[in-house]
Amino acid sequence: MTDAPSPSPVLLPDGHGSIDAWPDDADPRWRAAVAAFEAHHAADPRPLVRDGVTTTVSLDYHARVSAWVRRLDGVAGLPARLGALAQHVRRFELPRTDFPATPQGYKRWRANAGLRQAELARTELERAGFDAAIVTHTCDVMLKKRLAHDPLAALLEDAVCVRFVQDELASFAAGRAPDAVLTIISKTWAKMSPSGHQAAVGLLGELPPPLVALVAAATAG
Repeated sequence: MTDAPSPSPVLLPDGHGSIDAWPDDADPRWRAAVAAFEAHHAADPRPLVRDGVTTTVSLDYHARVSAWVRRLDGVAGLPARLGALAQHVRRFELPRTDFPATPQGYKRWRANAGLRQAELARTELERAGFDAAIVTHTCDVMLKKRLAHDPLAALLEDAVCVRFVQDELASFAAGRAPDAVLTIISKTWAKMSPSGHQAAVGLLGELPPPLVALVAAATAG
C-alpha cells in the first residue's frame, strides 16, 4: 500500500452525491457497478446534508469509504474498490431494531446484514459483467473472510474504520461511559493495519481533546 497523504476532509466528489471515487476508470463494468450501487444507495429514505449538499446516509457512507480506499491505496485491486461500493448496500432495509437489543441480537443482525449485502453485491456484479473470481473475492472481502491474510480485505477494513473515526467516533462517544468507548476503540484499532493506524492518527486533531486522550489510552502499547 502507498502511504496515506496528509489528512483532509473527505467530501462527496464534485458535490453531487456520487459514490465514484475513481473517476479515471473507464472500464464499462466499473461504470455499470457504480451506477447500480449508486441507485441502491440513493433509495435510502434517510436524508443527510453535508456542506450544503443533500444526499442520503448510504450515498454519503459509500462515497467516503470509497474515497478512503483510494487515499490509502491509489492502485487498489478491484475487490476492495467494489467492496467499498457495496459494503452496506440496502442495509437500511434491515434495521438493527428488528433484532433483540442484546449482544447476541447484535451479532445476528450483523451476520444477517452481511450475508444479504454480499448476495446483493454478487447479483449486481454478475450483471455488470465481472468474472466469477472477482465477484467471489469481492464478496469475501465484504464478509471479512481471511482478514488477517488478504491485503484487500484489510484495506477495505481500514477504510471503514478510518471513516468511523472521522465521521462517527465523536457522536458515538457522547453520553457513553469512558470504559465503553475504550473498548470500542480498542476493538476497532485491533482490526486495522499500520497504514490504517497512520491515517486514523492523522485525524485526531479533528476530535475533542478528551476523546483524543481516550484514543491514546486505548491504543497504547
